[in-house]
Amino acid sequence: MDAVALLRTFGAALERGDAAGAAACFALDAVYEEPPRFAFAGRAAIQGFCADFAARHSAVSFMVVRTLADPAGALVAAEWRFAHTRTGDGARMVYQGMSFLELDGGLIVRWRGFSAAL
Repeated sequence: MDAVALLRTFGAALERGDAAGAAACFALDAVYEEPPRFAFAGRAAIQGFCADFAARHSAVSFMVVRTLADPAGALVAAEWRFAHTRTGDGARMVYQGMSFLELDGGLIVRWRGFSAAL
C-alpha cells in the first residue's frame, strides 16, 4: 500500500472509531509522537491511544491535503486537516497539521505530528 492509501486507511479508521483498524496501519514496534503532548511506542499502545480517543469523541474527520514522499516512498510528509466533536462538552475542534512518517513494508514505523487548532 502506498503512503497516501495508508494515510487514508488510517483516517477512515479514525472516522469510524476503529482503534484496531487505525493501529493496524503501524508496525508492531512503531513510534507515534505528537510533541510535546503524546509519545507512544508499539502498536498496542497506539491502539490504546486511538481507543481512548474514540471513546471521548464523535463526528471525526481526517482529510489528507497533500503529501510529499521520497522516490522509494519510505519517507513521507503529509499535510492534513482533522476535526472532531468532544462528547464531554459538545465542542467542535478543528486542527490543521503536518506529520512526518517513516514507512517500511507498507506500514508506518514512525509518526511525528504537529498541529494547531483553527
